[in-house]
Amino acid sequence: MTTDMINAIPSYELYGDLLADGLPGPIHHESIKERSSRHNWTIRFHRHRHLAQIFLFSSPDVTLRLGDIKHTSTDKTILVIPPGVAHGFQFSEDVVGDVVSIRLAQMPDTLKQRFAMFNTATDGIFTRAGASHFCNITTLVAQLRDAYRSVAFNKTEILTSLVDLITLYLAADLKRNNIMQPVHSSTPRSRHDMQVEKFCNLLEENFQQAWTVSDYAERIGISAPHLTRVCKSELGSPPNDLVRQRRILEAKRLLEYTALTVFEIAHRCGFRDAAFFSRSFKSTIGIPPYQYRKQLDK
Repeated sequence: MTTDMINAIPSYELYGDLLADGLPGPIHHESIKERSSRHNWTIRFHRHRHLAQIFLFSSPDVTLRLGDIKHTSTDKTILVIPPGVAHGFQFSEDVVGDVVSIRLAQMPDTLKQRFAMFNTATDGIFTRAGASHFCNITTLVAQLRDAYRSVAFNKTEILTSLVDLITLYLAADLKRNNIMQPVHSSTPRSRHDMQVEKFCNLLEENFQQAWTVSDYAERIGISAPHLTRVCKSELGSPPNDLVRQRRILEAKRLLEYTALTVFEIAHRCGFRDAAFFSRSFKSTIGIPPYQYRKQLDK
């Protein structure tokens, strides 16, 4: 998407509200039906510069567009949208669900950091089958819904605490779905621990780039052979294998949540061509990409 195309996407406080005072407090809740019914069940492609949002789709068949991704839900789904990410929806008239909008500038730094964890569009999609804390999150959203309408005293503090718990569960499910997380311990961290964490952070942000092991090592400030030794000892695999695993993980998400071609997915995930991507995918997952998607369709 070009810069001109991005600039042309309308930006709202809440969808349809052009004025900055459209959000009365730092956390806003409404049912999806409340707003979509006023717009013929269609929320056109737009973005929010200062708001993060958490959607709970309790009914299926929601067609969503998130950046360049298009997806129609088949089960209960949670969607996390950080500020600035363009999105749009098509709902049915019997849609059931909630949307929580959060003005991050008025939230604690821990909340801002959690929303920053959702680096790619597919990071923010959680299905009931794929998120181990899904039931806990839906319970918390229901509590937030009730508190938003009934609580008067300390309302902002209560809502903030509920959003904090929701994002804690989401962050835990995101970490569970991703490949590598540095081990945290109460004991002093070794130099190798810190080098591994730097590599993991670089990998998460740049796995789509055509970086070599030397490129990662240079940015960490160590040699390529040393990075290979550290990854093998601390993560169990050499850097190239870890890069490939992270790319395959993103490819699985794109195969599940988008209608992109295998060629397009290969390009987005950093593979040099579709044939090499297909071979890598099959060697890791056991079946080629087209067959993986066919199984999902069934």
